[in-house]
Amino acid sequence: MPITNDIRAALDSKLASLSGLPPVVFTNQDFDENAGDDYISVSFSLTSRRPAVRGPNPQMRYQGLYTVTVCVPTDIGAGRAIGHVDKIMGAFDGSTDVVGPSKTVSIEYAEPGASFYRGAFYCVPVQIAWYIYDF
Repeated sequence: MPITNDIRAALDSKLASLSGLPPVVFTNQDFDENAGDDYISVSFSLTSRRPAVRGPNPQMRYQGLYTVTVCVPTDIGAGRAIGHVDKIMGAFDGSTDVVGPSKTVSIEYAEPGASFYRGAFYCVPVQIAWYIYDF
């Protein structure tokens, strides 16, 4: 399903274009954590593919989640992680359109999830709900 790669590419490109963020580890990319360095990991998922209207050859509504997880060393407090989260949520604000190389993806909402610890890191996920209408 080539459209999912187009959607993921649009979201990945938008995230990569943001300045002032730590390195981004994209899906299925080799990465060695360094306990002293912030990083961001992403996860892309398609949650629904449904006809938007009835009839032959209907337009389809695709929707899913783009999860951006910000991780900072545990010994520096939560402030730096929250600063990165705020920047990400601002860039993927609800009712924003993300223009990619071949598709424009609409953002429904961006909201932080429950923080957690991953080894030597304090992490905060940002759930970004997206959708697109396409044939």
